Amino acid sequence: MSIKPSQIKFKDAHQYFRWLQLNSDINTHPDKLKAFFVSTNDLYSQCIGLEFLLMNGFMPEFEQLLERNRNSRSKVNREWAFIYDLFLMKQKRVRSKSQLLELVQHFNTEDAALQCTQLFLEIALYFDIFEYGILANRLEELIRKLYAVTDPILRPLFKQRMNMVLFHHYWKRNEMVLARKYGFDALVNMTNIRYLANLHINLSLSYIFEDFELANYHLDETIRIAKEHNLPRLITSVENNNRPFIYAHFNIPNQLDTPIKSVQAHLALARGDFSTAQRILSEVTEDTPFTKYYIGRAFQNRRILLQSYNEFIEQRSDHFFARL
Repeated sequence: MSIKPSQIKFKDAHQYFRWLQLNSDINTHPDKLKAFFVSTNDLYSQCIGLEFLLMNGFMPEFEQLLERNRNSRSKVNREWAFIYDLFLMKQKRVRSKSQLLELVQHFNTEDAALQCTQLFLEIALYFDIFEYGILANRLEELIRKLYAVTDPILRPLFKQRMNMVLFHHYWKRNEMVLARKYGFDALVNMTNIRYLANLHINLSLSYIFEDFELANYHLDETIRIAKEHNLPRLITSVENNNRPFIYAHFNIPNQLDTPIKSVQAHLALARGDFSTAQRILSEVTEDTPFTKYYIGRAFQNRRILLQSYNEFIEQRSDHFFARL
């Protein structure tokens, strides 16, 4: 006669996880662990649960457990709540990236696993503001901190995060064999739907110098995932930004349109309509390496194209898009 988990009093998440590994179908583990984490009274299991629920995309349960940690009597639990509150603010865009970066950089904890999470968040925020060179300085520290984490629930989740970090790192260094290795490792094992969809977007962009069909495949996968999981903002981003950018780059503008002026200019360039591109770009106020690239092409100005190249390299450490 099999024993049901409800008949056993588990001390903590580790004990329950070991029991699941021996007695339960692996496909049922996420939902069973979700139920455990939202009900457990073990303090450190409540901390581990934040990473598990976030990385598996169980957002209502994540926010429920986050509230418990915020109000915990334990200092360690409140520390975990602070960092995961920042993850939530980043996702919901309720604070600027610079504000979040300042908060995460001034945070201190003795908890080895939380130090890893803190560093993952810091790196993600630097990526968001296009400072890709940061990882070259922090990679050794991150690897050292990860070696200190032995928790059997956290380790595979941190490996997912590390694969995403290394994909971005090698992509921006234009080391595409390594970038794809870590990108596809992340793709196969990713459990968070939002992260998975965004990974498909970045993989689509990684093919712009090689293969339109593969770039388009990853765009279509993003749209499929976004429709299945009701992520309208992601669909809008792909159709207004990523798809027209990629199609224009391959000189397949079709009948695509977008409200984004700089991308409108890129589509005009793909159609060979330089005068329209010049007119549109005269209305663009943002100053980025991408807009300089469009302006350089529209006015056939090699000096501005060189400025674009230098800004990609020197300001962003982005050796991939410098190839434009």
